[in-house]
This record gives sequence, C-alpha cells and structure tokens, in this order.
Amino acid sequence: MVGRERELQILREFYDNSDTNVIAVTGRTGIGKTTLIKEFVKDKQCIFFTAYSTTEMHQRALFGKAVGIDDDQSTLDQIYSKVTAMSDEGTAVLVIDHYADFAKTDKKFPESLYKYMTTVWKQGTVKLILCDSSSIQMEKSVYGPRAVWNSLHPVILTVDTLYFDEAVKMLPDTDRLTESEIYGITGGIPVLLEIAAEGLKNNPEDAVWRTIERIFLSKFFDFKGSPENILGRELREKAYYDRLMYSLAHGYLRVNQLSEQLGKPKDVVVPYLSTLMKLGLVTKENPVTEPTNRRKTRYSLISDYDRFWYQIIMSRYEDFVNDNRENIKAYWNDHISEYMKPVFIRMCHEYLLRQCRSDKMPFSIKNIGSWWENNESTGESDGFDLMATGEAEGKNAYIFARCFFKEQQVDMMDVKELIDLTKKIHNKISTFYLFFSVNGFAENVQTVSQTIRNIMLIDLKDMV
Repeated sequence: MVGRERELQILREFYDNSDTNVIAVTGRTGIGKTTLIKEFVKDKQCIFFTAYSTTEMHQRALFGKAVGIDDDQSTLDQIYSKVTAMSDEGTAVLVIDHYADFAKTDKKFPESLYKYMTTVWKQGTVKLILCDSSSIQMEKSVYGPRAVWNSLHPVILTVDTLYFDEAVKMLPDTDRLTESEIYGITGGIPVLLEIAAEGLKNNPEDAVWRTIERIFLSKFFDFKGSPENILGRELREKAYYDRLMYSLAHGYLRVNQLSEQLGKPKDVVVPYLSTLMKLGLVTKENPVTEPTNRRKTRYSLISDYDRFWYQIIMSRYEDFVNDNRENIKAYWNDHISEYMKPVFIRMCHEYLLRQCRSDKMPFSIKNIGSWWENNESTGESDGFDLMATGEAEGKNAYIFARCFFKEQQVDMMDVKELIDLTKKIHNKISTFYLFFSVNGFAENVQTVSQTIRNIMLIDLKDMV
C-alpha cells in the first residue's frame, strides 16, 4: 500500500492499546479511507459494514446480513450478539463505514452501540472503527462535545492526500515534470491518481491533458469527492460557498478581497470561511514570523484538485458545458506555470521537511511556512515562497526559498531578488537561500552556489 505507513501505525497502536477502543477515521471521498482500513484488518477478526442512506429497518437488515443474519427483521441486540460471539474467540474489529448515514437514519443506534461498548465489550474485546467522509457529521456524531462517544475519548485519524514522493509511486515511469503536473491536477488524491496511472499505461502521449479529460471532462466519471458534490451534500447556501471557493482559487486570499467578491460584509464572510475550514476545504495562514497578526491572515484552498476545478475549468465554463475541449486545452497551456506555482511550492515544502527529518540539510527546521507583506494600494502581496526558522550549528537560523516553475533556468537576477528581499527581515543570524527549479540553473548561478555554502540549488529531478 502506497504512502500510508503513518496511518497504519496509528491503527496498530489503537488495536494494541487497552485504554481506548473507539477510533474515528475521516477524510474526503476518494482519499483511501476504506482501502486503508481493509489493509489494516486483513489479518484480523473483523466485521465490516458499509452503511447506506435508507430507512431504519432496511439499515438494520443490511447490518444483520453483514454479521451473518439472514433476516430482514434483525434487531440491534441480535446483531451485537453476533459481534460478542466473535469477540469470545479473540479481539474483534467492528468497522462501520459511512457511519453518519447510519446515525442519522437510526436514532437509537449510536446509544445502543455505545451501551455495548461500555458494558459487554468494555474490556476491549471489540475495537470499533467509525468511518465517514463528512468531517462536520463526524464531529457532530462522534468526537464533538455533544456526541455520545465523546466520553470515551475516541482517537481521531484524518486521512490526507499523498505527498508528491508517495504519489509518484502510483504512476508508471515517466518524467518528473509530467509527474508533477499530474500531481497538481489530482491533488494527490489516490482514486484520481489511479485514473491517471491507467491512462498513462494505455496512452502515455500527451499524458497530462489526457488526465484532465478523464477526470474533469468525461461524461462517464462523476467524482463524489468533487467540491461541488461536497458543498451540495453538506451545506444549504451552496451558491455563496461555491463563489468563495472560486474567488480563493483566483488569488483573492484576504477577507476584505473575498468580501468584495461575494458582495457580503466581512463579518458574514468569516463564518463562511470557518465552515469551509471545518469541511477540510480551506486553510488559513499567517507569515511564519507573525503568527498572531490578523491583518496579514490569508486563506487558500487545501486541495489542488479543487483549485484546478475553479481556476481552470470554471474559468472556461461556457466551453465546459459545450464540451469545447480544444478551448479548455489552450487555456490550460497558457496558464500551466501560473497554476503549477502553488503546487510546486507545496512540493518544495514537503521536500524540505523530508530532508531535514533525514538530517540531509545543514540546518534543522522548527517552523515553516511563508512570509509576505501586503501592498494595501494594489491588494497584492510580495514575499518568500517558503520561509523557515530553525538552527544551524547550534545557532538560530533563517531559511528563505523561492520556487521557480518556469520554462527558463533560474538566473542571477532571481538570486539577487531573493537576497535583497530578505533584508526586509532585520535579524542578523545564520541565513540560507534555497532555489528550487523545474528547468535547472544558469551556469553562473551554479558557480556561485559552489562557492557560497548557504546558497543551495535543488532541481525537480532530484526531489524524489
């Protein structure tokens, strides 16, 4: 299984820990939650039930069949007795996928299951895994303050997208640039990477565009984890949230900018953003040196898949509905570098942390993010793609980085611009200047980096 060792280790520790018997597994649709859990339970006694949005009676009948009861009138006590019988032979794992559907359908179910977990199964003979894609519903029904399970302090496991070095393992051999663009389109979502991989195997020519066609333009594929499906399923005022996502994808990252885009006051926009953050669709950040400066707070979409939908596809909405693929392709080709820049920054972020964990850098990192200053007259920001604070040789250090996703090589002008910008942060401590590039470095830049140890060059081809 690609890239899920951390999550599997959390599940193993949960299984072996006698102090906790409930774990909540959440993450957006297509992220691989079910695949992860099935990998974990493959060598264990397990009852795996996938709930369905239906009536109470039908839900219980389906649950009964999952435990071996062939009776459409199954009661919950009969079902639990089957689980108890299994646990008599050793620890049993009870998995309920789409848990929120069951909890909403059958109001007595959560309390009755809780009663068994705290009485009949209180010795840890049954390990309960509750799984669902809706983070809002999981908070409400499992680990929120009013949830019946809250008193048992359930473990919370959020399954995230794959990192770039993990995602490439799912793709057939191809060049790093193609891999990075496919990663940026799929957002590192496993089910979408599988579609891309299948396309690469069958027809590697023009692989990136073929991936876009399969995932976004095909009439035969409707991704249930798409932002529109998530918003439609979770929220009432979908139109405003959809416009907010569109605005974020187009670079309107500050509350005052978003307020103008939505035509809503700022005190209305902020709760909208908070809801999208609860859904795991949006995040907020501050400059790494000013974590509490609210005037510099900005928001962004978490998933590059969502950003592709709003920034590329929805920018050509008329072409999308009329299936004018050539126009969409031309627009994509004109905006690849602009779109891929944030993807590449994220890849560089991952790379830096990975290298530091392996002690392959001349510095350690304590905090990493970015740094910017706002130009109030233009509404734009200028800063570093990445900035980190850390240590080098026992002393405090700053690490500044620029990430270049462009056709040209990084030249001395690029180097000078970064070094000049660092002068705005007045602190004379050890400083490292990192330059990431998808198309290499000019010869004089390479010469300088060989002479000055705190100027470091990292090429895309070396990032995995």
